[in-house]
Amino acid sequence: MIRILLADDYTIIRKGVRQILTQAYPTAEIGEIEEGEEWMEKLRGTPWDMIISDLPQPDKGGYLALQQIRQDFPALPVLILSLYTKEHHAFRALQSGASGYLGKDAAPDELLWAVRQILSGKKYIAIPKDN
Repeated sequence: MIRILLADDYTIIRKGVRQILTQAYPTAEIGEIEEGEEWMEKLRGTPWDMIISDLPQPDKGGYLALQQIRQDFPALPVLILSLYTKEHHAFRALQSGASGYLGKDAAPDELLWAVRQILSGKKYIAIPKDN
């Protein structure tokens, strides 16, 4: 059974991603938290296979949270699902320890492809077009 933790401030985003994942992985356990809400407790309390997270305010601490997760859980893959579509955000997220980066404007099939790639031990990045 796959265990995926969704972290996003917006309930509608979490519910939408959950629905996409549940259709593709009906037996998966999918947890949800808001950004910053009991991160470490939730990560220490359950062995997750993957985190799908927003990158909150990348210029104001989002990368620090990613680095903390990487430090405390070095083998846990993190897919960043972000509104920030500038290329430098994607590369900085990977440098900070993300396993993948995908814009929130991606199609559901692309999200599932990214999840498959990351769960198989690969990296995934959808290079956003700079605005």
